[in-house]
Parts: sequence; C-alpha cells; structure tokens
Amino acid sequence: MTRYTMRIQIEMIPCHEALTHEPIKENDGSVSLVLSDTDAVNIDLCEQALLQTTYPVLREVLSTHLSEVSKKKAREQHPEGTLVQNTWPYRVDGELGRFEFTTYRVCQGDTTLYDPARELFAPLGCWERYETTGFKEIAFMRGVTEQSYRKTAVLINRIRHQEGATGSTTLRASAEREGKQVLACLDRTTTEILHREGFDETGQPLTPSPLWSQDAVVLLPDTVNEAIDACELPTNERAEVAQNPVLYEQPAETVNISIDDVVVKKQQLHRTCLHEDDEKTGRKYVHNTVAHLHHQEQSYCFTGQGVPSVLRMLLGYLLTNALLGYRLQYFVDGQRTLHAAILRTFAWFSNLGMLLDWYHLKEKCARQLSLAMRGATRRNEALAALLKLLWYGRVESAIAFLRNLPGNDIKNADAIRVLIGYLERNRPYIPCYEVRKRLGLRNSSNIGEKMNDLLVSNRQKHKGMSWSGSGSSALAALEALKRNNAYQHWFEYHDIELKQAA
Repeated sequence: MTRYTMRIQIEMIPCHEALTHEPIKENDGSVSLVLSDTDAVNIDLCEQALLQTTYPVLREVLSTHLSEVSKKKAREQHPEGTLVQNTWPYRVDGELGRFEFTTYRVCQGDTTLYDPARELFAPLGCWERYETTGFKEIAFMRGVTEQSYRKTAVLINRIRHQEGATGSTTLRASAEREGKQVLACLDRTTTEILHREGFDETGQPLTPSPLWSQDAVVLLPDTVNEAIDACELPTNERAEVAQNPVLYEQPAETVNISIDDVVVKKQQLHRTCLHEDDEKTGRKYVHNTVAHLHHQEQSYCFTGQGVPSVLRMLLGYLLTNALLGYRLQYFVDGQRTLHAAILRTFAWFSNLGMLLDWYHLKEKCARQLSLAMRGATRRNEALAALLKLLWYGRVESAIAFLRNLPGNDIKNADAIRVLIGYLERNRPYIPCYEVRKRLGLRNSSNIGEKMNDLLVSNRQKHKGMSWSGSGSSALAALEALKRNNAYQHWFEYHDIELKQAA
C-alpha cells in the first residue's frame, strides 16, 4: 500500500539578494520572496508575505499530487489500456482557494475503461467545480447565511489570498443548489421514515395504534384548582375560568411546537418601472414555514415551503425520536389554514393541544378596536378591559363586552363583528393565561418567532432585498442546517439524520 509524506518547510533566513515585490517560483518548485531589513521586523508585513507565498504553493502541491494520483489509479485499474489525458481539467473550489488539476483515463480503442474524474472523484459537469467541506463551511455556514453574497465572496477570496477567484453570482448558485439538495434529502428521509413506521406519504397511519388514541397527559385537577384559587376571583368569574376548554399540560410529558409562516418580498422576473397603479395592487411575497420543536433540553427547527411539507418533516422527527408517547402542544397565531393543516395532519392523534399565542391575540384586539372605535382614549379604555377578560380566558364575557359597547363610540361596526368572529373561531385555543403563568407553563410562541428571525427574517427581510422562491427556501434550509448543528454530517455524508440536537 502506497503512503504519502506531507512535508512542509518554511524558512526565513538572512540573504544579500535583490528585493522582490512578488513571490518568485524557483527551479526546485519552492517559492521565495525577498524582504528588506525594515520589512522583516514588521509583524504585519511578515504575516502577509508568508500567507501570499504559502497559499499558491499549497494549491500547486495539491494540484500536482491529485493529478499524479489520477494517473497512478488509472494505470493500476487497467495496465493493458492506453492512458489518455482528459480534455477538461478537474476544477476545485476549496478552503485553499480555486485550483484545477489534470486527470487521465484508460481507453481501449474508442472505449473508456476507467476514468478517475468519474469514478475516483465526484463527477462534475462541464463547468462545475468540486466544493470542499472547508469551503462550504466558510461560504455557507459562516458566510451567505449571515451576510450578502457579494460580501461573502469578497471575504472568502481575501481569506484565501486569491482575489476575484469566486464571484458572488457563482456563490449564490452554489448556495441555492446546496439548499435545494438539503430540502430534497429531508423529503426523502421523511418519506422513508413514514413508510418504515407504517404511514402513508401524507402522514396518515395505515393501521391504528392504541398509542395514538391515549388520554391527554395533563396536570392533576388539584394542582390546577390551587392555581385558579390563587387568582382570587369572584365566584362567577372563577366558574368561567374553571370551564375554559384548554387543558394544562405536564411540562415533562410534553413536546412544545411553535409553527408559523414568514414572508419575504418576491423577486420580479423582469425589472420594470413601478407606477402608482402598480403599487396599489401590492407586491407578491415568498412564503416560508418555520417550526421549532422543544422537548426537555432538546430542540430542533424545520423550514420549508408550505405548512404540509413542514408538518411531514415534523412527524418524521417525532417518529424517529419516539416522541409520540408525549403530548404535542402547538403554539400558533390565529391563521385558520394553519389550524386546519395541523388538525388534518394529526387527526389520528388524540393527545394534542393548540394554544393561541398571547402576543398575536393582543395585537389582533388592538388592531380591530383601532378600526372600530372613535378616539384613542375610548379605544385604549375598551382594549384594557377586553384584554383583562381574555387574559383570564373569559371568552364568553369578552364577546358580551364587545357586543355591549356604546353605539356612540363605534365608527365601524364591521370591525367589531370581525373581532367577535375571531374570538368565536379561536375559543378552543384561548386558555386562561394567568393560570398558565402561575403553573409555569408557556403562554407564547416567542421561541417560534425568534426562529423566524434567525432562519429567514434577519438575512432576507428589509434592506431592499427580494428573493426567488427557490433561493429563499434554500438559504433558510442552510440556516436550519446550521442551527441544528447537522452541517458537518451533511457535508461529509450528504445525509441528514433527524436526531435531537442539544
């Protein structure tokens, strides 16, 4: 078995040679640079001189080695064949920089017997480049997910001391391709898990299981009653709070799931001048769905285009990590389609609850009362009274309060009707937030909102940016890969294990 010694020797020795401003390649393959006596004691100049001298040498050494390996392996496979140099060099974009090397194939007549460029190294298209793991980590995980493609391209070329090597357009195409591969792998992995666990592709079980229809895992009634008593409410108000339909889950036996849609501006196919008529029609948006799952000390985040696809991934994760024995507690906003998708996907699972996030409920009430009432003072008084009722989960009293608002204070009765309909529709998901707070339970989907920011908004919103659907979802997928600490496994094996991450 052939082994290879990797030997690197760098010296800085006194000499009387003429100064050189650029590295010079010597006959023995080494590269030299002559510094003045003044420059030789300047730490910054010495550092830059070493890096500018070393990086080109490293690229050349690696290129020569890989070319020789290609020739050697080709000869070993078919000693009787004819060795032919491939027309196109094998191109690499790596942490060392961009370089290329010659490959050789073995032929017999017009038949290719063995081609290292296809069988030893990863096959590439005509103008493609092989991207190393180190390059991907710097460019994708530390670069384009945090700043623009242009800034990332400038940074990585500066790090590699190879100005203009990788352009921003090339970097964008590479990142989008990598993100699409991540999403495709997640879809394949989820499908395999569902089939293995006895589910169809939509996430419905093919055969019922007693585990799916178990009773809700909730806190003991005595514990809940103690928390209600601590609120010190009048008898009639206490009775309304006690009748609230939202159950109180056991934290240790619960998987908390926050899920929401986040939108960014959609890129126009053709640049046109916007007129007033165009602005009135509004612009289109790209929708990404983001989910965050938290169980005890473990968490995982998902992203994809559309709620159904993300719920499929979520189900695959729950099955892989044996979490369907726990209660699933969803924290959502008032989006009807989201509620319907969750209930439809998990219709077979009984130990499930949904809770309307307090922040979204408060914002909805403030917005509708602003539309409905005359004057900020009256609006604020009504809002304070309404939120106090809803904080205790007294939806029936809140609806009665809205219906009995003085007619002289109302300027838009339709806005009040919309708010009443909103409360009626979300009645099963509005708990007593005060009791949950006393019990130490979550009232908010703020973790999910933070995931929206981390996976999508921080990078893709504002600053005048707009995105294609595929580009937005691909970049979000790369960010999720980083947040789940799964990128090293992905870069090495091109596979994603839906395992819990600390």
